[in-house]
Amino acid sequence: MRRPSPPARMMPVMFVGFDIQVPPCVTLRPNPWPCVQYTRVVMPALNQSVEECLSATGPLAGDWPGYRVREEQVQLAVEVEKGLAEGLSMALEASTGTGKTLSYLLPALLSRRRVILSVGNLTLQDHLWLGEYQKLRTVLPQLRQLTVLKGCDNYFCHHRFQLAREGRLPGQGQTLVHQFWAELSAWLIQTRSGEIQTLPLAADQISELSAVVTLGADQCLGHRCSHFADCYFQKARQQAAQADLLLINHTLLLSDQRLFEKGMGALLPAVDCVIVDEAHQLPELLIRRNTETIEEYRLQRWIQAVRRQTNGHLALFPALPVLLSQLEKLWQLIRHQLQQQGLDQGVKTVAAGSFKPLEELLLRLREQLSGLHVSAVDLTRELRQLTQWIELLQQARGDESVLYCDLVEGQLKIVAARLQNPFTSLNSDAVAWIFLSATLTVDGCFEYFTRSLELSGLQTRRYHSAMDYEQRAMLWVPADLPLPSAEDFFEAWTSRLLHLAQQLDGGILALFSSHQALQASLPLMQECSGRTVLVYEPGVNRHRLLQQFRQQANSILLATGSFWEGIDVQGAALRCVAIDKLPFAAPDDVVSLAWKYKAGLEQSSVFSDYMVPHAVTRLRQGVGRLLRATDDCGLVMLGDRRVLKKTYGIRFLQSLPPMPLTESEAEVAAFLSRMGITRKGASNEFFSTEKN
Repeated sequence: MRRPSPPARMMPVMFVGFDIQVPPCVTLRPNPWPCVQYTRVVMPALNQSVEECLSATGPLAGDWPGYRVREEQVQLAVEVEKGLAEGLSMALEASTGTGKTLSYLLPALLSRRRVILSVGNLTLQDHLWLGEYQKLRTVLPQLRQLTVLKGCDNYFCHHRFQLAREGRLPGQGQTLVHQFWAELSAWLIQTRSGEIQTLPLAADQISELSAVVTLGADQCLGHRCSHFADCYFQKARQQAAQADLLLINHTLLLSDQRLFEKGMGALLPAVDCVIVDEAHQLPELLIRRNTETIEEYRLQRWIQAVRRQTNGHLALFPALPVLLSQLEKLWQLIRHQLQQQGLDQGVKTVAAGSFKPLEELLLRLREQLSGLHVSAVDLTRELRQLTQWIELLQQARGDESVLYCDLVEGQLKIVAARLQNPFTSLNSDAVAWIFLSATLTVDGCFEYFTRSLELSGLQTRRYHSAMDYEQRAMLWVPADLPLPSAEDFFEAWTSRLLHLAQQLDGGILALFSSHQALQASLPLMQECSGRTVLVYEPGVNRHRLLQQFRQQANSILLATGSFWEGIDVQGAALRCVAIDKLPFAAPDDVVSLAWKYKAGLEQSSVFSDYMVPHAVTRLRQGVGRLLRATDDCGLVMLGDRRVLKKTYGIRFLQSLPPMPLTESEAEVAAFLSRMGITRKGASNEFFSTEKN
C-alpha cells in the first residue's frame, strides 16, 4: 500500500499553453471533453505543519473564535498529514467530539498533493464549504483554493430549458417554465454557478422545477450540445479539472466509476489521494449504486399506472391492453418456474438469457408507449422506469454482471448486480485512500468495513471521543417492554416514551427503524400534552424541520432514514434519543439480497457477518446524535430487549460508547435529577410503576 514519496525536484511541463510545475507523481486522465481545457496549478504551501497550526500557540488558537486544542484532533490530523505525505491508504475511526472535519481538511489544504475530498451528501458538502473552509480561509488566507463539484443534475441545463419552453418535453414542463418565468429570468442574469438549489423559490417548487430543467450526467449531450459553451456543469467540470483540492459527495464519487466504465468520460480528475469522510456509508451505497431490481410490487404498480393513464385513449395504444395482460401472465410463469427450481430455499443465480422473453415483451411495450406527446397522457415516468428495466436485463448479459432472484413473502425480485468495485484500486499504488468515520468498527474491529469493500492492507487506527459518556449519558432498555415481534410492542414502547416525556426537560429525537414503525406510533405520540410533536415525512424540508426542533423548547421529533446520522443538535434542544428497534435492514431490501448472494459465495453467515454489523453501525450513528458538545448530557432509550436477550446483543453493547446501562426506571430518575434535566412540576408516577 505504501507508495514512495515524489522527489522534491519539480518537473516543468508544457500543458495548455502554460509552463506549469507538476509533481512527477501526478497523472491526468485523457480529456473526454475537447472544449474543456485541463490546466494544472500548484499553489504554494504554508511553511507550517498541521501540528503547529493546531497548537496552543498556533494561528487557530489566536484567531478562531471558540477554538481549543484537542489532543485527539491533533493526533488524527497528524496521521492524515502523514498519509498524504507518504501516499498511505488508511481507515481512521474518530468518535464524536474529535473534530474530524478540521483534522482532514487542514492537512489537505496544507499538502502539496492533489486531493479529492468526498463527503456523505450535498448538505455536508455545503456545510464544509460554507463552514469550516471559510473559517480556515479567514484565519489562514494563504491556504489554497477548495473547488466544489456536484452531480450534473444539480445544475441548470440550457438545453432542457429550451425544450421545455418550446413545449418539446412531455408533461407539464412548459407550464412550469412559464409559471416561474420571472424568477428564472432574474436568476439566470445573476447566477454564476447555475446550481438549481440557489433559485429564490420554495424547496418544493425547486424540486418540481428541477425535474424539468436539469438532467443526469449520462443524458448530457456534452460537446454535441449547442449550449455547451454556456453549460454550468461543464464550467464546473473545467474548474474541477484545474483544482488541486476538490470537494465532492459520495454519489458523485461512485457515479464517476460507472460513467468511466460506460465510456462516457470521467467526471473527476486524476489525483494523488482521495479522502472519504462518513466512509461507513460506502458499503451500502456501493451495493445500491451497483444494483438494479425488477420488483413484483413495483411491476404491478407500473401496470396499474399505465392502465390508468391511458384509460379513454386506447385508440392511441391499440396493442397495449393485450401486451399488459401478457406481461402479467409471463411474470406469474417466471415466478412459478423459479419456485419449481428451488427459489423458496434462498437466493438463486440465473442465466441472463432466462429472461429473454421478458426483455422482448418490455421492448414491445416501450415501442407502443414511445413517441407520443399527448397533453392528456403523460407517461414520462412510466417510460423511464420501463427503460431502466430493459437496460437491467441487457446489461446483465455482460461478463461483469450477475443476475439472481429471491422470493420474499411470495413476491419475486429479479436483481442485476455489477461486479465492479472502484475501491480495488487500493490494492495498487496509483491512488492513496484515507477513509474516516465515527463508526467504522464493530466489536472494535474494522473487518466488516474492509470485507464489504474488499479492501486489504489498510493501516487502521481508532481515536476515542473526548465526550464523558460514563458521567453524562445513560442507556435505558425498559424492563417491561415486549419484544418487537409482539403485536402490542409499538403501543407499549410509545407509552413508555410519553411517560418519559412528562419527566424530561429537553427535546426528544425519536428514531424509527422504518416509516411504517413511525406511523404505528404516531397516533399515540400526537396525544402528548405540553410538547410540540414534529414529524419527518417524505417531501418535508429536512433543514427547516431541524430548525424548528432546535428552536421550539421541549419538542419531540419523530424521524427515520437520514436523521439517524449527520445531524447536530446541541444543548437542551436534545436531551434524549429514543430508538424503537435494533435497525436491521429489511429482508427484502436490495442490500439484504446482495448480502445473501455474497455470503453464499463466501460460505459465510449473512446474519452474523453482514446484517448484525450493518445494524451495529447504524445504531452507533443513532446514539451518536446525543452528545454533540462536551457539556451535553442525556439519555438513550432503546425499546428493543433483544439487545439483552439474544446472543448477538453483546456485539451491539460492546460497540456503543462506554455509558451506564440500566433497565431500572428509578436509576433513570436519579440520572435525570443528577444532570438537572428533570422537568419542573413533573409527577413521580412514571417512576412508581417499576415492577419488583
